[in-house]
Amino acid sequence: MTSRDHLDHHPFHRGIRPQWRVLLWSLIACIMLWNQAVAAESWTLEQALAFASTNSPDARISKHRMAIAREILAQADAAFFPKVQLQGSYTRTDNPLGVFGAALTQRAYSSSLNFNRVPDADDLNVRGLLTVPLYSGGRSSAARDAAKSGSAAVTLDAETTRHAVAFEIAQSFHYVIKTRQFVRAAEAAIQALEGNLKVARHRLDAGTLLKTDFLDVEVRLAQSREDRSRAKNALALAEHTLRVLLGIEAGEITASDTTPSVLAPDVEDQASLPELAAARHRERAAEAEVRGTKSGFRPRVNAFGSVDFDHGWKFNSSGENYTGGVLLQWDLWDGETTRHRVAAAKAALDVQREEERKLRLALDLELKKAKLSLADARERLAVTDRVIAQASESANLVRARFEQGMALSAQLLDAETLLTTTQLRRADAECDERIAIAALRKALGLPQVPPSAAK
Repeated sequence: MTSRDHLDHHPFHRGIRPQWRVLLWSLIACIMLWNQAVAAESWTLEQALAFASTNSPDARISKHRMAIAREILAQADAAFFPKVQLQGSYTRTDNPLGVFGAALTQRAYSSSLNFNRVPDADDLNVRGLLTVPLYSGGRSSAARDAAKSGSAAVTLDAETTRHAVAFEIAQSFHYVIKTRQFVRAAEAAIQALEGNLKVARHRLDAGTLLKTDFLDVEVRLAQSREDRSRAKNALALAEHTLRVLLGIEAGEITASDTTPSVLAPDVEDQASLPELAAARHRERAAEAEVRGTKSGFRPRVNAFGSVDFDHGWKFNSSGENYTGGVLLQWDLWDGETTRHRVAAAKAALDVQREEERKLRLALDLELKKAKLSLADARERLAVTDRVIAQASESANLVRARFEQGMALSAQLLDAETLLTTTQLRRADAECDERIAIAALRKALGLPQVPPSAAK
């Protein structure tokens, strides 16, 4: 019994009418074909960048960090709002002060109470408390300013992360294309050597070629197959790396063979980079922290009011009371805790300023390296463009001479090796040029694929 017959005899299928069973199998077949089509679809660079901007792990982490920053800002704003509390307690005591207090709050005081022989009393107290901050010495406003600057910095960090992820995606995409070209070069070398091996066998059989020369061609063919295996493994790893960067946890993806033509930018202004803007906001947050710690030298003023309801079962009476007022607090001496906090906040501000200076230097170095890498890649590309035509022509000539018995096997292998090496160098230089352009765009805070270059 086939698997199809086994499924048809399943209890679930026996209860389905034949026409519906055919429809069910057709639907399953369509879903399978659709899944295969989706799996076989190749990703363009634009699709990969758009997908990674919202689905990569780094993009999602940035989103969560922005949510945390918003909540921290909301907490800072909440410090300016009144606070309302509901409190409740139940007590029972024979302490004279507690008994007389319960009798007074419950409106149950009687002259018959003996000061020396008071009975025990209980009290259920329910209190509503309102606290209104009037002045915090600048602590609340400083905390809100720090939270605002911190939230802005996190938002800019998310933009920085998008640029970094886009560069990683573009770099990985170009690596996939390069390794694919390595595989093709290895396959072309194998095809050429297999043809050369046939010629060598004919010459060996005709007695015009030494056995050692024939073996040299066989060994070189085996090495080329080994090179192809390594290239295929590198291609699989590059495609897997791209999948990981995209945040796809299962399945395989295929990168397109082509990428948009992106030109190197001709501007070098880094002033508007989100990294620098985020560093400036962090410096403002550190300045606000200094102001906040200095608030410890100033007084704090709060208004408060409460409403109490008291009931006791011993006196079987209830009473309502209210309290209102203004509270002033001023730490005249705190063991120099505030002074040390201010000093620590100032040191943190100095650290942040040095971090910004370090960032400027690092960004300048990143831009310089990208420019030098681009110049180097273009120079190598120009050289290989000239050499590859010469190496191809030389290989064709040597193959023809070898077939006619006018060239040694060593000359043939040297020509084939030179052609393959030149093809690999050109693919490497072409990839390096595209990666250098991507790095240059990242260093300037530009999108990897500008709208004008998108397909």
